[in-house]
Amino acid sequence: MNISHIYQRNLKIVILPFIILRVKLSKFLLFCLSIIIITSLLSVSLTGQQTTVAQTNSKFVTYDNPTFGVRIQYPSDWGRLDLSFLQQSADIDFYPLADTSLAKNVKIQVNNLPSRNMTLEEYTNSQINPLEERLLESNTTTLAGIPGYEIVFTSLQGLKTMQVWTIKNDKAYIITYVAQEEDYEKELQVAQKMIDSFEITK
Repeated sequence: MNISHIYQRNLKIVILPFIILRVKLSKFLLFCLSIIIITSLLSVSLTGQQTTVAQTNSKFVTYDNPTFGVRIQYPSDWGRLDLSFLQQSADIDFYPLADTSLAKNVKIQVNNLPSRNMTLEEYTNSQINPLEERLLESNTTTLAGIPGYEIVFTSLQGLKTMQVWTIKNDKAYIITYVAQEEDYEKELQVAQKMIDSFEITK
């Protein structure tokens, strides 16, 4: 065996442990990197879930008006302005106290129908005004478990409105959610929850 062969064999003996160590270190580093990525993803996911819960679990309180036979739940940190005592029809406004625009609110109205035995279709046709509003959505729905109608529109004043109504015993029950166009989505979930909670009690 010549000196060259001996040198090459000894070199392999010396280098091989380093190669093995390097491979093990690479696998270890890859494992650590995977753990970090998975932990980060779980953290983001849990944070998102916690945010959703915080947004959807706001405390709601009940407003009950036996005079006009309406009941609805609304956020406890919202204000309420009831002007029903000034007229023969109900007009109740609910609004977020933190809103600085003063444009955002959910309104309940109870009005006598323009004519007796008016159908939902006839009343709906009287409510939609294409000259003053740009209609975005128009659908049948239910309100307080009764067939109703829902529209979404924007106005020339830069407001976006969702309005839902139904009729019962020659009265129209109307719920309106209005906000500036850029703020409309912020309280839409709350407004929808209020609409879903609405009851006609007489």
